[in-house]
Amino acid sequence: MVKVMKITDSMKERRKQNIDHLAKIQGQMATLSAYMDSDKCCMDIAMLTTSIAKSFDSLRTKTLEGFILNELFDSEKITPAKQEKLSRILDLYKK
Repeated sequence: MVKVMKITDSMKERRKQNIDHLAKIQGQMATLSAYMDSDKCCMDIAMLTTSIAKSFDSLRTKTLEGFILNELFDSEKITPAKQEKLSRILDLYKK
């Protein structure tokens, strides 16, 4: 299970979580390749492909969040109001 990142997580913690998430996607890609090699049914392939796409979209959102936190806020304390605004921006990005 992938841990949900918190805005208050450090850059090192976020990076570790993103690397773990990427490893999960790589495992899914290896499974997809094996499915295709073994003539797995189309429904299984379609479901796994959708899962991979959603997982990658989640990683993309986390990467954007980390970029915003590192580049715009750097080491300053993030107020609850700023946390809320960032959450709203990321929610729009996810749509």
